Amino acid sequence: MLMATQHAHSWWAEVDEVRERIERRRTDPDRSTNERRTVRIEGRRAPAPSREPRRLVAREAAPKRAMEGGRGSGSFARQDRIVLWAVLLGFALVLVAAGTSQAATRLGDRTLHVPMEGRDVRHLQIELRRMGLLKAPATAHFGPHTRAALRRFQRSRCLRPDGIAGTTTIAAIRARKPRCHDRAATAPRSPRGTMRARVATWYGPGWYGRTTACGNTLTSRLLGVAHKTLPCGTKVRFSFRGRSVVATVVDRGPYGSGIDYDLTWAAARRLGILAIGRATLHADH
Repeated sequence: MLMATQHAHSWWAEVDEVRERIERRRTDPDRSTNERRTVRIEGRRAPAPSREPRRLVAREAAPKRAMEGGRGSGSFARQDRIVLWAVLLGFALVLVAAGTSQAATRLGDRTLHVPMEGRDVRHLQIELRRMGLLKAPATAHFGPHTRAALRRFQRSRCLRPDGIAGTTTIAAIRARKPRCHDRAATAPRSPRGTMRARVATWYGPGWYGRTTACGNTLTSRLLGVAHKTLPCGTKVRFSFRGRSVVATVVDRGPYGSGIDYDLTWAAARRLGILAIGRATLHADH
């Protein structure tokens, strides 16, 4: 009973205190306003939103953007390098071609053959046209017509008719070497019936069916001989150990050192030198 009385007394005391506060606010409005202002001023501010998550997101995204940008720039840089190297290579090829064309401007600077082009080829064609060997115009292109004309020149000058303008052929063109037919006609000849010792070899197998320098077709029955200077069609009489044969000059050669004649297989068979290969015999023309 005593505890209930004390509890009721404290409760009524609090109610009385609240009533006094209400009465004071009603009687003194300025004070209540000031209190409200004080409460408003002293009130705690709401915490500002943290920017740390945004910073973390930005930090995580920065390396990714850098990698993506690096990949893109790297690919563009690689393409630029490829284009640059291609341009440099093309420029180098142009310089090499220009240098080659400028270097080979004179006849004799290089060996000419099919299908080369240049000023030196045109010079060669002009020389062949001057000699009446080339009917086609000078186009500065080494084609089949130029090769045929060059082979005709080589045959007429007792050169190897390979259709290639090498050092020897170009030197003969520059020196305007006379025909070997004319040289043979003006050279002193031995009296008829005088046999001189000469060295001869023979050829044939492996070359059958080909055209000789004098325009004949090489066969196993052709009684012919190759010589460097004698005109095509010249008759030469050979004798060896009691055998003799008359062979016609049908080809140019031989080009080996110390050899005067190169007999065809049929002529060598008539003389009996097939097994010997190289023989010293007597010749007269």
